[in-house]
Amino acid sequence: MISQEFHKSRRRLYQDLLKDNSMGFVFSGEHKEDRGDQMFPFTPYANFYYLTGFEQPKAIFMAVKEAGNYREVLFIDHPDEKKQRWEGISYTKESVSAQTGIEQVEYLEKFLSVIPLFGRKNLIENLYVDIANWEEGFHPNPAQQFASKVQSCYPYIHIYNTFPQMSQMRQVKTSEEIARHREACQITEEGVKHMLKNLKPGMRECQAEAYFDFVLKSHNAGHAFPTIAASGPNACILHYVANDRKMQDGDMILFDLGAEWGHYAADVSRTYPVSGKFAPQQKALYQVVLKGLEAAIARTKPGQPKHELQQISKDVMAEELIKLGMIQKKEEISRYYFHGSGHYIGLYTHDVGDEQALLEEDMMFTLEPGLYFEELGIGIRIEDTLLVTKDGCEVLSGGIPKTIEEIEAFMAER
Repeated sequence: MISQEFHKSRRRLYQDLLKDNSMGFVFSGEHKEDRGDQMFPFTPYANFYYLTGFEQPKAIFMAVKEAGNYREVLFIDHPDEKKQRWEGISYTKESVSAQTGIEQVEYLEKFLSVIPLFGRKNLIENLYVDIANWEEGFHPNPAQQFASKVQSCYPYIHIYNTFPQMSQMRQVKTSEEIARHREACQITEEGVKHMLKNLKPGMRECQAEAYFDFVLKSHNAGHAFPTIAASGPNACILHYVANDRKMQDGDMILFDLGAEWGHYAADVSRTYPVSGKFAPQQKALYQVVLKGLEAAIARTKPGQPKHELQQISKDVMAEELIKLGMIQKKEEISRYYFHGSGHYIGLYTHDVGDEQALLEEDMMFTLEPGLYFEELGIGIRIEDTLLVTKDGCEVLSGGIPKTIEEIEAFMAER
């Protein structure tokens, strides 16, 4: 568990976002039904967790800044008898206050009693909610419903969304967050190596995946996202997740996977020869992608515009493909390259942040160039999780075999 002081420090930053005479609200989210009497595993809305550390559904964080004074309240749902008996979920206002460090904790039935504060004209002038940009649509979530209700009842209230500012806040990681990313990468490394030790022709993709899953489960870690284990032509399907093909001698398999530790993600892609040895054409094409990744990593340091790293790897790969006679002009790489070359990483695998930003120390993101040759049944993607340091970057997933020599040597020891 990340420390109480971490969440407290995030709430201090949130306090600075609010104008005087304002109220701010962040909702944890709702439990969603799967099928029958089953529910999907609940993950709290990332900005809510970031501020509170509380992980249960239906909770609401409220901050009030009025006449220069500031206070916080956390509203929580009652754990009913079914939750206590069947799921072992049991907490009280007092235990949640002790856990989160938020002094005032109330049950949800008291929530509506705070709304009349909005009726005190010239005292509460602003409402802050937190709505992710991908949730702005026709199916309003609790935060949107609440904002709409307030606006309807109190049309003089100014409504603001804190999501952009919170996204910027989360771009730069603290030492505690970095430690969780580092652990997630170490578990991912162990999982990939365990999988490589058992990889062989004749297996199904899901059987290889199971070796990775075993390591995550043995660490009580979660998956940052569903594993992609795409062999042969399946590697040209960018988000292939069926993982049911039987692998043949001579195939390569593309893995895109990562562990999650304490809500923080790792994200790694590797492409390996199932037999343990690259064929000459596979080796040549793999080297093209690796050079593109290495060029972008070499330019990763504070002050570098993040969005330029995509073009750096793309230009290098285009030059290498021209040398191989695969294309004639640089722009023709678009035949084989279809996606971005990386993303921020944090509480979400594809985390929030400004793609146009200049890199800063302690930012974290991935780089993932890839080339996909459908006519050859070959797809290659190589991705690392990076931490920006004072003078450059640290490749947190660097212990996972990546060069041709490392891969063939590791697989030869099976």
